[in-house]
Amino acid sequence: MGADYWAPALGWGGVAAAGVGGVLIVVLVVAPFAFLSDYPEDIRRAAHAPTPGQRRAGVTGGIVFMIVLLASLGAVVFSWGMTHPGAGFFELALMAMVAIILFVLVDLLVVDWLVICTWRPRAILVPGTEHCAGWRDRSHHFREQFRPRGLIVLLAGSGLLGLAARWLT
Repeated sequence: MGADYWAPALGWGGVAAAGVGGVLIVVLVVAPFAFLSDYPEDIRRAAHAPTPGQRRAGVTGGIVFMIVLLASLGAVVFSWGMTHPGAGFFELALMAMVAIILFVLVDLLVVDWLVICTWRPRAILVPGTEHCAGWRDRSHHFREQFRPRGLIVLLAGSGLLGLAARWLT
C-alpha cells in the first residue's frame, strides 16, 4: 500500500471527517440536548429536563448525525472498493479505520476542544448550564474518546464497513 492508497485514505477521509464535524456542530446548535449524555457530570446535573420538543429535536439531530457519519465514512470506503475491484477485506477495513480515526481527531480537537471548550458559543450551551466548569474540561472529552465503548466502535465499525464494502463491490 503506497501513496495511491494513503493519499485517498487521508485526503477523502479528511474531507469526510471535516464535513461530519461540521454537521455535528450544526446539530449541537439546533438540538443542544442531542448529546447531553456525553457531557461532563456537572452539565448533566445542571441541565433541566428537556421539553418534548427539545427531546424530539435531540433524537432527530442524533439520527441525522449518525446517518451523515455512516454515509460519509462509508462513501470513502465504498469508493475505494468500487475503483479497486481487487481490494480485500483488510485493505477496506483499514481505509475505514483511517476515516474513523480522522473523524475522532476532528471531533476531539475541533468540535470538543476548540468549539466547546475554548470558544463555547452560547448557541451550543444547554440552557441552564452556562455556569458549569465542565464546559472547559478538555480531559473529559479526551477520556470519552478512549473509553472501551469508543475503541470497540473503532474496531467494529472499521470491520463492518470493510466487510460491507467487500461484499457490495
